[in-house]
Amino acid sequence: MVRRDNSRNDKKNTGKKGLSAEAWHMPVSASVETEAQLKAVMDIKAVSRIYVDEACFGIPEITSDKKESGSKAANEKREAEAFAAIFRSIRASGKECGLRLRRIERETDPFLNSRELLDNLVKLEAAPDAVLIRSFDEAMLLSESEPSESGNKGLNTIKKIFDYTCYGYNTEAVSMLLDLGAEGLTYPIELTGRECMGLRKSLKENESDERLRTVPYEALVYGHLPMMVSANCIQRTSDRCDHRNRILRLRDRMQKDMPVRCYCKYCYNQIFNAEPLVLYDLEGDIRALDPESVRYDFSIESENEVRKILSGAVPVAMTRGHFRHGIE
Repeated sequence: MVRRDNSRNDKKNTGKKGLSAEAWHMPVSASVETEAQLKAVMDIKAVSRIYVDEACFGIPEITSDKKESGSKAANEKREAEAFAAIFRSIRASGKECGLRLRRIERETDPFLNSRELLDNLVKLEAAPDAVLIRSFDEAMLLSESEPSESGNKGLNTIKKIFDYTCYGYNTEAVSMLLDLGAEGLTYPIELTGRECMGLRKSLKENESDERLRTVPYEALVYGHLPMMVSANCIQRTSDRCDHRNRILRLRDRMQKDMPVRCYCKYCYNQIFNAEPLVLYDLEGDIRALDPESVRYDFSIESENEVRKILSGAVPVAMTRGHFRHGIE
């Protein structure tokens, strides 16, 4: 059953406290998908880097009405300027700004492709400090970066962080990711905490490649994990698509409501686990991984929920993912 998410109720908390963003005493990143989430993380001093989602920000999706949509060139200019304004505001708050690239990219997509968007941001002198790469297509798109005419403000100065969706389970896979330009990796969510520790140990002990020994890792400590990414439109299947980003709910046979984010700007959907991954109350386990930073991924949370989670509040309904129990 598909239904619209019209609720405004925040997640219930256990009363238990995990680590707050401030208590980590290391760089803290946060990815956001709404203006309310962006506002919340900008107000929290301990968050040092904010990733804004490419599919959720910029200008609204193009409609079928050409008069309303405007020309392609005008839309592309507006798109780059909209992101430039966001990045400038993030920097003004004393934080690094990052761009989290879309999950699905097609040649037929409206607006700019990810590489063109970054090129335009460089021209506007508003390039992000980092990009969070989530697919090998995006990695290839950005792998042939060249210095721009603006010298040290070119694409080559944007740090390339590979997300957990770019799988690096072993030394050979990590080496390939580094060859694609990775300057930082995210611990795979399919591995247990013990397996992540083993991976990091094998990399640090590698004698033939210094890159493997020193590659920085980010640990995801909160977020609704994606169960499926679909190019089929759930809105069109269940009713009709009005080309507006929104959250729907799918109820499964166990009567759990799984959030579905509709990214209508680029026409794809992402089905999330009903319960968020929570690891920020496992301080010892996370620190044992020796991450360079920790990250919170916000998707369906309200502004109030974002603030509570970053203060260390632990929700009642949660999951450890595969951190404790591996894939069998």
